Amino acid sequence: MPDQNIAALNSCIERARKILQFEQRTNHQDQAVKPGGLASFVTRWADEACDICNRAGIDVRPIHSFTEYLEGYRSQDPMQRAASLRSALSVLNEMSINEASPTGTSRANGASTNSFFVKTASSGEQLTVQSARASTASPSVKNVEGKVKHDVLAKQTPVETSVQPSKAIPPTMKPKREEPSTSDFVRLEAGMSQGHTVMTLLTTDVTAIPGVGPSVAAKLNALGIRTVRDLLFYFPREHRDYSKLEKIANIRSGEVVTTMGMIWEVETKRLNGGARTITYATISDDTGKLRVSWFNQGYLQKQLQAAKGSYIVVTGTKQRFGNKVEFQVRSHELPEQGDLLNTGRLVPTYPLTEGLHAKTLRRFTKWAVDRYAQMLPDHLPAQIR
Repeated sequence: MPDQNIAALNSCIERARKILQFEQRTNHQDQAVKPGGLASFVTRWADEACDICNRAGIDVRPIHSFTEYLEGYRSQDPMQRAASLRSALSVLNEMSINEASPTGTSRANGASTNSFFVKTASSGEQLTVQSARASTASPSVKNVEGKVKHDVLAKQTPVETSVQPSKAIPPTMKPKREEPSTSDFVRLEAGMSQGHTVMTLLTTDVTAIPGVGPSVAAKLNALGIRTVRDLLFYFPREHRDYSKLEKIANIRSGEVVTTMGMIWEVETKRLNGGARTITYATISDDTGKLRVSWFNQGYLQKQLQAAKGSYIVVTGTKQRFGNKVEFQVRSHELPEQGDLLNTGRLVPTYPLTEGLHAKTLRRFTKWAVDRYAQMLPDHLPAQIR
């Protein structure tokens, strides 16, 4: 019977995953389920999944998290829907691991088993890992608390933690997570106090940041950025407000604005038969169409072609050339690729050096802020923060 319940739950999870993926492919139009939309499916699915979990003695909390992410889906805008779908799919991926173990195994603690929880960086959901004995746990796991504990656990490899997977998990159900980068790891010693741990993490060389190799580190060093703390305190010289999304029909000529539309057509042309190129894309929203352009960025042809049918956020100016109107793009991003960093928000502008691009520095800074900013003391009194 337990095997039948697990098989039924896996089938239920897979059905939900396919529907959410279809909703992604159809550009978050809430047309994947008719009638009633995604909300009606989620309600029915949650009842069915909870019933299976209760029969098998499996924790139902991930199911509640799944429904919370998709609550109010119909009233959300396309970018919010994209984020909700990614979060809900992350829960389903974690359930494929967690829910294979009965409650008695996955939530046991004390003398029988020694459990700890690892929050994944992508979804914030919990992955339960069982260790055979308390003595086999990594010393750094026992001595790091709060956010520091989360970072250390998330970065350790299976070899370093000596963790054995629970026997109750079928061998075919493997974690669907990316392997941590070897550079994204800071070694901590046993017995370190929380304050010492924080100082160690903040004084870590910038090469611990994913994507920062020796050549990039040299460029950061030229800006005075040698440690994670240096990066946190490398402040932008200004912020540009690209947060307001203007409807295409309301865009005025000559003004820097941000808009969003679905990509329909893409083409790249050479200027006067020379080496210079211009890439065009036609995008639209519910108010009209807009022809947007990029100069000397021919590599975008393939990227935009692959994204046809998806939404794109662009920031730039509307210009008139004779009887033609074009929107010259300053920056752009595809919402489905993750959080917007370069448009659709307040965008920081940093002093740069040769060979270091603004988008790259923003990505590194966001990584550091997300993981370490809360470790810094806040000198403002709590009542005025």
